[in-house]
Amino acid sequence: MRVVLPNSSGEEGKSGLVDFFAVQVAFLLFESIFCFVSAVLSAVKNSRDVKAKHAVVFLNVLAGFMLLFDYLTYILPGRVTPFSSLVMQVSTLAVFLICDLFLVAIIIYESIVLFGHFDLKREQRCRFRFLTCCMLSVVGMGMVVISHFSGLYYTIDAENFYHRGDLFPLSVLIPVTGMAIIFSILLQYRKETTTSRFLALTSYIVFPLVGFLFQYFFYGFAYMDIGVAASVHVMFIENIIYQNRQIRIAERTDIRTGLSNEHGCIEWIHTKKSDMKNYAAVYFDLTKFTLLNRKYGVDVGNHILSAYASAFAAELDPDEFMGHPNADQFIVLVKKKNLPEILEKLKGVRVQFKDDTGTELTESIAARAGVYEISREEIKGEEVVTYARTALNHARSMGKETVYMTQELMDAIETRRRFDSDIRYALSHDEFIPFYQPKVNSKTNTLCGAEALARWIHNGQIVDPGDFIPIMERNDSICDLDMYMLRKICADIAAWRKEGVEIPPISVNFSRRNLADPDLAKKIDAVVRESGIPKNLIEIEITETVDEFPLSVLKSFVDALHDLGYGASIDDFGCGNSSMSVLREINFDTMKIDKGFIDRDHSKDLTILDHIIKLAIDIGLKIVAEGVEQPSQVETLRALGANVIQGYYYDRPLPKEKMSERLQNPKYDKE
Repeated sequence: MRVVLPNSSGEEGKSGLVDFFAVQVAFLLFESIFCFVSAVLSAVKNSRDVKAKHAVVFLNVLAGFMLLFDYLTYILPGRVTPFSSLVMQVSTLAVFLICDLFLVAIIIYESIVLFGHFDLKREQRCRFRFLTCCMLSVVGMGMVVISHFSGLYYTIDAENFYHRGDLFPLSVLIPVTGMAIIFSILLQYRKETTTSRFLALTSYIVFPLVGFLFQYFFYGFAYMDIGVAASVHVMFIENIIYQNRQIRIAERTDIRTGLSNEHGCIEWIHTKKSDMKNYAAVYFDLTKFTLLNRKYGVDVGNHILSAYASAFAAELDPDEFMGHPNADQFIVLVKKKNLPEILEKLKGVRVQFKDDTGTELTESIAARAGVYEISREEIKGEEVVTYARTALNHARSMGKETVYMTQELMDAIETRRRFDSDIRYALSHDEFIPFYQPKVNSKTNTLCGAEALARWIHNGQIVDPGDFIPIMERNDSICDLDMYMLRKICADIAAWRKEGVEIPPISVNFSRRNLADPDLAKKIDAVVRESGIPKNLIEIEITETVDEFPLSVLKSFVDALHDLGYGASIDDFGCGNSSMSVLREINFDTMKIDKGFIDRDHSKDLTILDHIIKLAIDIGLKIVAEGVEQPSQVETLRALGANVIQGYYYDRPLPKEKMSERLQNPKYDKE
């Protein structure tokens, strides 16, 4: 409690004591403010451990009020106004109450840190000791209230000075006993938390306890306040360290599965450098997981992912690794001797989970994989992941279950790396130009539209789109290319209009990656309006396979295009998993039929094609058949009602100059 200054015969001694008293009072005020600031900072800080955060705030607020009230008890003695007397009474009472209330606050925080929660139910560990501390706290606060009116613990005289009462030792015994019980729990379960948190918790028990005992035996100095202030500082520093550690963990951890993400995987590889030649990296994705997501919903899908990760990781050796880079993709680093067993396991893992109704279900989930058997010690983690992921991409493109990284694939990676830098240079130096593939009405053999396709003129050669489009999709430069091409196409149309030729609608491709931009339609409209061309000459074409975005996003984009006066086309219809959903939810203007239905002339394919065309006609969609090369295909499509043809049968993609000639001569010489 407050200091009672002893008498001093010398003026110098008296001055020194007064100065010391002033320092002590200033210390109490400063530390109380620090406690409140710490509480505010803890409250506003984002934390995954919300319960622990709230407990820290509670502790700091209690400490702040105790120091503030003790500060008042130091500055009020000798002041005999009614207000001063009232504040002295309230402050002294509050300090004693908070000393006992600290037991509950520390119990709550300790339980959350050690066990993850706090309650007094039967299953709570150390329940009896927790209950004992709570009872001590309640009894202690009750005794404080009684003492305040009876003088058992303390009295305050007419001059507003504080004096200890006959039962003052009891006020010390109760919180000291509680602190000892709390400390016994902490020692017993010290392995349940980190060393830094254990030390911080210890400080919140030991520092105030030691200060309390010192103040009891050496009356006249605020030892207890120093102990509380020191523990708040320790807790504040430890929380900063803990939060930073949690941020680092979060940066390397996937929240759905608890596994390391790609950054964590790379970090693990770096720790195993000298031993990596004995490992193989397997990058795999779950086949048909999109169907499970649609069948059970995204929330249940996340539970399936987590259950799959747990089931698969349980089969790995302790010195092997499993990570979850993104979506439905995983990576494992296993010893080469265990590789055949792992690849066999990828053929099907039985996963148990509950659906939205709580029903227990089981699914067998298979995966396709890319494998890279690490051949050298000095290899970067990024390279290991890239090689394995590239092998997986080839497995997907070739329809195989497993593909091993080969020198050929490594050369392809090197080409992509080179292209990556070349592409960015090309975008800023006008190396991309539009080619136009005509769309022809097969009934009249007359040009009725065109699709603009990006072509890269690099070192005097045309680079195949299959070489650069996947790279641009991966690094998101495809979005820059799409807007770049739109500006080029609008400029070409504006030039043709000046020549006075009739121009049919031109389809402009936009990658599904653009859908991440909610203002995409407005940006397209801004480019078209700036060029001065009519909006009906531009049609936006987007592929059906947009699994990474919900249909609602695609629908919003198409609706925005319609509101602004543009047509929208769905490309490659029939090759995705949600064709009917797309047609039901989204009001496209044109359907482009996937080339796969046209290449084959099996009766089953023709039957499906017939129904697709009839469906499109019935719901008012225009139809374009792409990839048409043979006269027989034209005849079949015409018979089925699909008259607009795009493909080599009529024309290859044409550069601007050749397209100008075709616009001036829109009739094809075909029988």
